[in-house]
Amino acid sequence: MHNWWHYGLYSIEAGAHDRAVAVYDAALHNARSEGLAMELLDASALLWRLYLAGDARPERWTVLADAWAARADRAHYSFNDAHAVMAYVGAGRIADAEALITDREKWAALTHDGVTNVGMTTGIGLPVCRALVAFGRGRYAETVELLVPIRRHLNRLGGSHAQRDAIQKTLVEASLRAGRHDLARTLIGERVNLRPSSPYNRFKQAELADALGRSDDAAIARERAAAGTATILAAWGR
Repeated sequence: MHNWWHYGLYSIEAGAHDRAVAVYDAALHNARSEGLAMELLDASALLWRLYLAGDARPERWTVLADAWAARADRAHYSFNDAHAVMAYVGAGRIADAEALITDREKWAALTHDGVTNVGMTTGIGLPVCRALVAFGRGRYAETVELLVPIRRHLNRLGGSHAQRDAIQKTLVEASLRAGRHDLARTLIGERVNLRPSSPYNRFKQAELADALGRSDDAAIARERAAAGTATILAAWGR
């Protein structure tokens, strides 16, 4: 199932949102899903990327948020908490997201000798969850302020680089929406240096150039994004 999630991410990279949603419906979350944490993590992480791209898919968020709520998980892994918050925010259930955060704050304040999730929760998990809620409320500057201090320490949250990239993309999007152009330039430049053929990275480069009034640079970035998309589609035989 997780390999299908990666395929869904490539679909989003290529701008093929409907294909990504088809993958979601067929392989990630549907009426036959058992509510296992791994499947809900993949489902949240894919829908969140669509959410960041302005493609909300509210009907799927509602079902997914219900599935997270049905688990009624205790504080054992802050990585899971962050993805539950994504689902609540995506479904517009901010109160549920804040209730989870409050519960984890109370839990972390207790004594837990030798429990590694305490440090993960207080140092990384709670700031990420608060940032996701801030983003959902349209408080993009607050999202930036919460994520910038921890952006180089997100490995402590758990998961893979690909999974944690949902948080990094949240910071990129928040910096653009907050008008933090210098920060956005740094973040996008780092991404382009790592993956120069990524359509997402080049489209964000174009978006920043537009915001700065640099239409020629924006056009070049979009040409490079289109080339990256063509490479992905060619790999699919299209």
